[in-house]
Amino acid sequence: MPISLTNLRVSNFKSINNIDLQLNKTNILIGQNNSGKSNLLKAINIALGSVREISQSDIFISAEERLSNTKSAIIDILIRPIDISGEIEKVFSDFWTGVFTESWITTDETNGNFVGIRTIIQYDVRKDDYIIIKKPIQEWNNSIETAVAGSKKSFGSDMADYLTAFYMDAQRDAVEDIKNKKSFLGKATAQGDLSNELITQIEGQLNHINSEIIRNIPALQQTNRRMSSIGRTMGSSNSVVEIEPLARKISDLHKGMDIVYRDGAAAKFSIAQHGMGTRSWISFLTLGAYVDWYNEKIKLDDEDAENYVMLTMEEPEAHLHPQAQRQLYSEISKFNGQKIISTHSPSIIAQADLGDIIYISKSQGMTKAKHFNIEQYNPEELKRIKREVINTRGELMFSNAVVLCEGITEEQALPIYFKEYFGLEPICCGVNIIGIGGQNYKTFLNLIKDLQIPWFIFSDGEQDTKKTVKKAVGAETVEALSELKNIIILDNGNDYERYLISEGYTDTIISAINTCEDNADYFDNFLNSNNHTSAGRKPSSAPPCQTCGQQIYINTERNYDGDEGRKNAVYDCCTGKKAKAKYATFVAETIIALEDTNKRIPSKIKSLLKEIGQLLNLTEKEVYKQNETIEESGTNC
Repeated sequence: MPISLTNLRVSNFKSINNIDLQLNKTNILIGQNNSGKSNLLKAINIALGSVREISQSDIFISAEERLSNTKSAIIDILIRPIDISGEIEKVFSDFWTGVFTESWITTDETNGNFVGIRTIIQYDVRKDDYIIIKKPIQEWNNSIETAVAGSKKSFGSDMADYLTAFYMDAQRDAVEDIKNKKSFLGKATAQGDLSNELITQIEGQLNHINSEIIRNIPALQQTNRRMSSIGRTMGSSNSVVEIEPLARKISDLHKGMDIVYRDGAAAKFSIAQHGMGTRSWISFLTLGAYVDWYNEKIKLDDEDAENYVMLTMEEPEAHLHPQAQRQLYSEISKFNGQKIISTHSPSIIAQADLGDIIYISKSQGMTKAKHFNIEQYNPEELKRIKREVINTRGELMFSNAVVLCEGITEEQALPIYFKEYFGLEPICCGVNIIGIGGQNYKTFLNLIKDLQIPWFIFSDGEQDTKKTVKKAVGAETVEALSELKNIIILDNGNDYERYLISEGYTDTIISAINTCEDNADYFDNFLNSNNHTSAGRKPSSAPPCQTCGQQIYINTERNYDGDEGRKNAVYDCCTGKKAKAKYATFVAETIIALEDTNKRIPSKIKSLLKEIGQLLNLTEKEVYKQNETIEESGTNC
């Protein structure tokens, strides 16, 4: 019967003030840089005994706090017996009972057997340094504060052997692994599974081969002879200095080892001549090979052994293109053990189960962790989130803030106004602007709210659209939406294009259209060729037909006469088939290039940007600061 680390609690460790998490077989940590993902991985490895390097920097202190020698960090883990399918059992197998013994196993009358391990990082006066202390947890209870731990106790030899944790950071490199005897590759090659007789035989052959190489290469022979003189000068009379073209001892094989890679019919090249992507991937594969070897060795020693393995890994996607990231995650999924992986890759998130995702964030210097809560969604909603958000908009989950807008026009235009107003691309500030393709706010908002990511809505003003927004955000009335600063709704039932026209940008839009088409007369030609043509049929105000009961429709025509007609022509031109995506960027870039700085950012868009700036502490360009000062004072330019 296997076991699983089901719960993790951390208090006062690095950036973690207090975290309480349930863990699955696979756990995907997501969040921005410096949010605390690496700190969580280190805490787990300290708890399982694979990391022993600690210092005062591992103790969490707030901004106003001064570290006291009496303050300690606590890491609690809960280990439970599980069946083959991963369901929790009440009793450990005989094997694990023998590993943990009564010293560590606690029996809860309701839940059965568990092993709780408390790891304390505290200052030791006698050593004038920080030390690690282990204690069995006798009562897990509801929090790290209410849990009850026993007396100090060390891991038994079996616990140290059969509870294993493997950590790989984002800087892994197969070339460095070859040279490092402590790497997973170095450990594998250092294992002496050969008989003493065979080792003696092979090392004798290696000595002979070394001598033959030197004897048959005159330059090496001369160099070796010259170098040998240093032994007589620096050491005793019998000191020897020799060149070793090959490692002479089995235990030193890693010193001369190399990995070669050949692509198709091309020549073989050392892995050192390949890119970091290939080297990173090979480094991970060596870990998998080492773990397989380790498990096989344990089984050879005891066929009834049930070794527990925890893999903690930072950014497996490092240096890999998206397709390779997907393939690597497939390899990670095959890893025989429990896994906690931190990632910034939308490709990896798209493959993960939603219930395995843990969102890591930082607020006021403190790391927070939150599971994606699948229980609050029905199966259809989960499918929509996976299909419409995770698979296509995975970058949303790494945002400082998200702006939801209706379509591709706003999605293309808003980043242009954002950069003009703040002097920065929105992505540089962690702001994602997403066109939701209609009015599907709920699917996106459910996920954003669950992960506690700040959000904004920039919405058209049609009545049906406002009702959709009201329902999605949970407002009591449509009118109440105007009181929410993170929701900007265009006035008078306008959509984005009609709003710009109403704000006096008609001539600016025409200029942008003509520029896009590279034809100064394009709009006038559009107006003249389409004026008074059929605009299709629309429902009339007449009552339904008395015979069939159907709505009565009437024919309509376009009327582009006069000033209002010209505005209608502008609207039809920039909202026609494929026109929205075609003209959106040109229109926004033409507007921000206007000579009048008060007109460069439309007022509703400026309201949105000001709210984002206040949330993220962004500073607008000086010219817009001056404009706002003038507006507040009521002075005209």
